[in-house]
Amino acid sequence: ATGQGRNLIQFALWTGMRTSELVALDWSDVDWERGCVTVSRAITQSSKEAETTKTRAGRREIKLLAHAVEALLAQKEHTFANATEVFQNPNTVKRWDGDQPIRKTLWTKVLKKAGVRYRRPYQTRHTYASMMLSAREHPMWIARQMGHADWTMIARIYGRWMPDADPSAGGRAEAMFGQR
Repeated sequence: ATGQGRNLIQFALWTGMRTSELVALDWSDVDWERGCVTVSRAITQSSKEAETTKTRAGRREIKLLAHAVEALLAQKEHTFANATEVFQNPNTVKRWDGDQPIRKTLWTKVLKKAGVRYRRPYQTRHTYASMMLSAREHPMWIARQMGHADWTMIARIYGRWMPDADPSAGGRAEAMFGQR
């Protein structure tokens, strides 16, 4: 992908945001100083305009990792000066109308060019979760980043990506509390 399409996909892969949240993201939601974005709205296929997220846990702040910041900085040249929304459909120069236009005009072409079998744009969210778990990030932190009320969804859906206990497991607790 190139241009705005690349920025959208890279940002999605490094934030774990739902597609409906990505298309509702405005520049005012980005806190550059604190390094986070506030998620409070979503645009679904049926709504066509921003609504509050469906759950309280869905309203959250997401820590911006370096690759997400990189994507936002690259996106600034496209939409920052002239638009409210962060991501636009480059064909219409307007906010995306949900994931269907993303699939039809951007996503399918990118997957085909990359030689990757088809999956929905929402799968970037699953990629994010599996990357974080494979890197041994804390499941509760990942759950909060993704807008889950607790970490049980992470364990149930992504448990296979959680690394097995290492041979030194328990050693930190023994060192800290095991003194006699």
